[in-house]
Amino acid sequence: MTGIGAAGLVGAATPALAQFSGLPSLSGLPGVSNMPAGASKMVDLAGQAANVLASMQISEADEISMGDAYYERFIDQSGGLYNSQNAQDALRRFAEPLIATSKRANLKWQIALVDNETVNAWALPGGKLAIHKGLIRYVATPEELAAVISHELAHAEFSHGVAQIKNKKFVQGMGGIAKQQVVDAAARKAGSIGAFATSEVLTAFEGPVYDMITSGYSQDLEYTADGHIVPVFHTIGYDSAHASDFYNTLLRLVPPNTKATTSLYATHPGTKDRIKRLQAVALKDKSPVAPSNGHPGWAELKEDFPTRTHFRLT
Repeated sequence: MTGIGAAGLVGAATPALAQFSGLPSLSGLPGVSNMPAGASKMVDLAGQAANVLASMQISEADEISMGDAYYERFIDQSGGLYNSQNAQDALRRFAEPLIATSKRANLKWQIALVDNETVNAWALPGGKLAIHKGLIRYVATPEELAAVISHELAHAEFSHGVAQIKNKKFVQGMGGIAKQQVVDAAARKAGSIGAFATSEVLTAFEGPVYDMITSGYSQDLEYTADGHIVPVFHTIGYDSAHASDFYNTLLRLVPPNTKATTSLYATHPGTKDRIKRLQAVALKDKSPVAPSNGHPGWAELKEDFPTRTHFRLT
């Protein structure tokens, strides 16, 4: 079984391959040469940074380094740890059988209950998960909470953070200094071997990574994370017919035409579409369902957070 530790920073991960080819300039592209010098330089820098992110090799050790570096910081930015050891322990006990389904034994899995009333959860590369206490208030059954954790687990399990970092949109969330830090790091390591997740790169990534995990991944990655709920349910003995229940709860909680986007709620992909797709996956999957070992920690969580049926941000 994969271990679950308390939230905290640990030492740097072992080095990983991070080789880069030459970084092409964009100055020769049509239109760029006619730009003012400052604007042309910014376009060129953005293109070089995008090239670095698209071509870099991020190893499992780099993922672990990112998770270790950001986990406590992002918990603090999100509201801090919820100040109840009993509730933290209950969440860890509830999550333990779900996390034990992971095939990535090297990840240092952790889960924390965050003192934030928004209905959200997030996952960092390297197996770092966080659940907002606001979400616990609105999950009515163990299956709903298990679906959320399974979804977030998938983001770490399948390296969705790495995939998103390689997306051009990630560069758009970086400031000019951050872009320069990434390009400079690539230049220093061109043709050499060493961990990509240096302190400079981690600093450059911090803001965009926080936005990424709290506001959601790309449509395809969110669909993949949703689909992972079903095999996790079968492995631990949950009925996959309830895999989409939490999304139905979101439809009742979130006012129509809401533009906010999280890993769990988004107008694109729409929640109704996600429910439909998840139900189709559950119907198609005929794998055997393991015996259930109950729902450890659930009763204790609900003692602290009785289920609400109407949303309020207090």
